[in-house]
Amino acid sequence: MSTQRPTATKAPTVPQPSRSEAARPPKPVLQPEVPESERSAYRNKLDQFKRWWQDTVAELKKVTWPDRETTKNLTLVVIAISVVLGALLGAIDWLMQQIFAAL
Repeated sequence: MSTQRPTATKAPTVPQPSRSEAARPPKPVLQPEVPESERSAYRNKLDQFKRWWQDTVAELKKVTWPDRETTKNLTLVVIAISVVLGALLGAIDWLMQQIFAAL
């Protein structure tokens, strides 16, 4: 029979930092900006909302709105197209059901 060989255990290796990592300075830690008080944070949000609202109203004033007659006519066109397409899709569906039922 053969004798067992003695085994040597190696110490675990720790990866060494590369030259580029060793030469790199540590990253600076950014401190979050803290508002002076909770009131100032609330005031800041309120000012942002006011500015957004003023911009929205200004943009809506620039819009050229259609007159009542144009709005009515275009609404009727949209409704008519919707009804026609609904009827067309319903007819295609019914036709396909009849074809597959006959098979």
